[in-house]
Amino acid sequence: MVYDSSVRLGVAAFAALVLLLIGSGLRAQEPELSKPDNSKAEPKYDDTFAGSIIELTATKITVSRSILGKPAEKHAFVINSDTRVEGKLRLKLKVTVGFVTTGEGDIARLIVVRQKPAAEKK
Repeated sequence: MVYDSSVRLGVAAFAALVLLLIGSGLRAQEPELSKPDNSKAEPKYDDTFAGSIIELTATKITVSRSILGKPAEKHAFVINSDTRVEGKLRLKLKVTVGFVTTGEGDIARLIVVRQKPAAEKK
């Protein structure tokens, strides 16, 4: 049998379309490569609080913030072995605390020092 050239072209186009759809369907089913667990990834926390450190112990940090027109607000956080600290903690420095609320209180997960200490004058 002899096929007309338009039939051959139509069959070839249909076959190419089928292969294209099958190929894209297979790629869509491939599992995504997950990123490796990076130990420097930011710890998970639910809320943040920013202000100046007014009390500091090995297991607790208290931060105070004031908003114009409102009284100063104090918030205490538990520091444990899971708490990641970026910078050196000292009284009167500005910090941002990422924390989770539990039955034992608010636990600091990430503490970031926002204010650099004043440079010593010569």
